[in-house]
Amino acid sequence: MAKVIQAFRERYHNMKLYKIGDEYPEDDADRVQYLTKQGFLNEENDSEPSVSLNFEEFAVLPAPEQKKLLADLGIEGDDGNAEKREALYSTYLASVSGNGDSDA
Repeated sequence: MAKVIQAFRERYHNMKLYKIGDEYPEDDADRVQYLTKQGFLNEENDSEPSVSLNFEEFAVLPAPEQKKLLADLGIEGDDGNAEKREALYSTYLASVSGNGDSDA
């Protein structure tokens, strides 16, 4: 299965909304390849999840999606409010970018 890394509506599936973290069926390999190249899908493997959202994109997600993304990335901490979730994600972005600047 391919994993959704950017939300989109799939016209070939009756405009179904695929959200970040959803699994996309691999019935049509050409379509999966196209959506992967466009940045909507990431073919699943055992490597660490790739970051597809910058800080601003993360900040506008609804709270449940923010919490799910943090959990999917293995980020643990107090995610009780938006500021705390944003701080956790900002710290994560700084750690994967290799610098101390949290404004990704």
